[in-house]
Amino acid sequence: MYVRRKRFVRRKHSSEGNTNWSLALHVASATSWRLRGVAIVIATLVISLPLVLFFVPSFSKLALKVDPRVYESIASSEPITVYVVSNSPSILEISHSEKWHFGDFLVLKTVIHNSAQLHFLLSRRDIISIYAEKSFKHAPLYWLDVSEYNFRERDIDNELHKATGPWIGRDVTVAIIDTGIDYTHPDFYDENNRSIIKVLINMFYVSATTGKHLFWEPYKNGTMEDLLDYDMWLWQEYGEPAFLDINGHGTHVAGIVAGRGWASNGTYRGIAPGVKLVIVKAFDKDGMASMDMCLEALEWVYNNTERYDIKILSLSWGAVFASDGNDPLSLAVDELVEEKGVWVFAAAGNEGNFPTTIVVPAVARKAIAVGAWDAYYDKVAPFSSLGPTVDMRMKPDVMGAGVMVVSCKSRYVDFPDEDEVGEYYVALSGTSMATPAVAGVAACFIEYYHFFNDWNPSRSDFIRWLEINSRRIGLTKDFLTGWGIPIAPHT
Repeated sequence: MYVRRKRFVRRKHSSEGNTNWSLALHVASATSWRLRGVAIVIATLVISLPLVLFFVPSFSKLALKVDPRVYESIASSEPITVYVVSNSPSILEISHSEKWHFGDFLVLKTVIHNSAQLHFLLSRRDIISIYAEKSFKHAPLYWLDVSEYNFRERDIDNELHKATGPWIGRDVTVAIIDTGIDYTHPDFYDENNRSIIKVLINMFYVSATTGKHLFWEPYKNGTMEDLLDYDMWLWQEYGEPAFLDINGHGTHVAGIVAGRGWASNGTYRGIAPGVKLVIVKAFDKDGMASMDMCLEALEWVYNNTERYDIKILSLSWGAVFASDGNDPLSLAVDELVEEKGVWVFAAAGNEGNFPTTIVVPAVARKAIAVGAWDAYYDKVAPFSSLGPTVDMRMKPDVMGAGVMVVSCKSRYVDFPDEDEVGEYYVALSGTSMATPAVAGVAACFIEYYHFFNDWNPSRSDFIRWLEINSRRIGLTKDFLTGWGIPIAPHT
């Protein structure tokens, strides 16, 4: 969820609330974080309880499996499009316009016209949840004063995560669902000048002949020059290229994971510059995606994990709505982890330092939710969302470098001059940036673990690694910083 600098933005929450949380969270140094860890957790729990009660007016709602928006529409006698999640194929007997399949779960898109239809669905034991349509996007712009950060002098994400060792994610494939990528950027080519991208897939264009999503495997479907020509034609004809990033978010995210640093003589490298990429474009030039597009993208990853040997999935986007982890996207993420063994990293959100603001799909039980750390001033970023989830699970899980992170810039996007670093890079902020940083650490860990054990680690192995090797902020995992800041392996 990217946040570009904007000096003056009306704050979403009251100034009094911001002041209280600033006192509780913005501790000046790492030493004071460690010394005051217990006091901070106790203080924030005391402060947060009234806010949790405010955000979750009735704890009885946690037991419900229906999005409140559905009840509101039915009460107003308005039909509403819903997404019904079930663990039984018998649900297919219900009239629907779309369906998605994730292991043991099915998601149907249908319309509920009245209370009788809703009650019929609720009477079925195979219904897990019913949610209304949602829009997913990168977080809104947030102000940061560029003059306060010496980002042109520091590779802050590598510095924070100590990603300077011998492990660079070789033989690990990372999938990214976002706005595409500027595949013409020099940092996305290897030492032999071949693209590090295994495949590019688009969720809102389908082939007129096959009816399948457009995709491109470099050097199989054609050269990278052929790909650019094709994208330019689509851009001119339909207003959006199929794979090229004309928003800038996806390119920046990909660079944090995998950028080779060629255009900066190695100064701005990704955390894991040895990985291969799978690029799934589901977000348009405005950084927006529907529930359908997100489900399509997750289903594609689910169905193609083995084909492209996907080990890690990075999700730098979300939506703000109350979920206990039973919404369609969160359950799809859980199935990717449990059935396919993919490690999913999701942005915690940029909703500010307020409790219960973790976004979907970071609320998923099996997603590793990533909050943003300001490595320049050694504190929680002021925009980073806090846990717990509405059903009181402890998130975020970890923190990553998320303030003024320098990474690859799409040459098809015009960023403010004050944020740009030369021709090929730009500094952006948000939990969007923190997420691929931690995903990169995970890729380095997989290579490290495989070297010493001759087999790939499980997600549980990585969690144990986090618990032992992260830079801890609190004494235990908490709803402010999770397990702390992951440190890349060095030995």
